[in-house]
Amino acid sequence: MGILNYNLKESILCCAKEIAFEQGITKINIRLVAKKCNVSIGTIYNYYPKKNDLLVAVIEDFWLEALEKIDFKALDGKSFYEKIQDIYNNLNVYFHNFKENWLGQLSLLNEQEKKLGRKKENEYFAKIHAVIISLMDSDENIMGKVWDDCITKEKTAEFIFDNMILMFKKDEGDFEFFIAILKKIISD
Repeated sequence: MGILNYNLKESILCCAKEIAFEQGITKINIRLVAKKCNVSIGTIYNYYPKKNDLLVAVIEDFWLEALEKIDFKALDGKSFYEKIQDIYNNLNVYFHNFKENWLGQLSLLNEQEKKLGRKKENEYFAKIHAVIISLMDSDENIMGKVWDDCITKEKTAEFIFDNMILMFKKDEGDFEFFIAILKKIISD
């Protein structure tokens, strides 16, 4: 793919994201994106053969940008709990900016679109879970003896991120209670 084609594909995605943020993700359609990009409908189909492909690209880009908001270098030298707090704070700002615009509308997508979107989200969730696991592994204060067949690092990472997502949705700014619970569960 040439540089011009890459830029056109990125421009199409950018226009679709603008529609999602301004009007809602359910408003994305090929005709509207083509009009906003000032290209033919066929050009859109060259890069995104189906509307679902474009929606998944928008969802994927959302998660990619969310992960880019985390300043991992700034986490060096901090405890696991401080790192989790920083990750929560960074993602909370990002999610707050988009929650009202279109995140809630994901439930309004058709079943196929939801399925594809969830699949892409789960890929990014797995990346975040892996980050949380590595943060646990790098903190000597996290108990090694707590892990067993029921309470695994993997399930704990999933529990942590699932609760972050829930707190984002509830606009919960106070993360202190959650950190206190985590300390009781996994610290020496």
